[in-house]
Amino acid sequence: MLRSIAAFGLLGCLGLATFALVHHVGTAALAAPGPPVAMPAAAPVDSFAAERDSLMKDVLNHIAGREAAPAESVFKNIKMLKGMPAGRIPRIMNMGYGRSLGVRCSHCHVAGHWADDDKPQKQIARDMMALVDTLNNVMLPRIKNLKSERPTVNCTTCHRGSRKPATNL
Repeated sequence: MLRSIAAFGLLGCLGLATFALVHHVGTAALAAPGPPVAMPAAAPVDSFAAERDSLMKDVLNHIAGREAAPAESVFKNIKMLKGMPAGRIPRIMNMGYGRSLGVRCSHCHVAGHWADDDKPQKQIARDMMALVDTLNNVMLPRIKNLKSERPTVNCTTCHRGSRKPATNL
């Protein structure tokens, strides 16, 4: 049964721990006296989604006809996503980063000056991309007995819609 659940991807630590506890000791152990088990907080509401969607559409309109070209030939200052089709970049920024961290585009960028490196958050995002790449392509494949064909982490794995990573579930 654990194999079939893991096939859907990596489960959150709390979810996996809860499943394992119920699976191995039964639900009666969960009702035992002791401190209450903290449940993970719901993901925060993404109040910046409409703003990001609008900016994403503006950028996509600006690059219309060049969506399939490599990102570095359409955008300036592309360092981490070279070779990626340019049309995917605004979507990755919106859904992959903005939504995962629950932030505006201006968290990392100066609005209208997307290529500028004026904000440290932009370099932090690049460094985090390198971390995720190392985890997914080097570290996770080395873990024996994972029940997933291609285990993957991404920004949402830790951030869960908040700027600050969820470190204390």
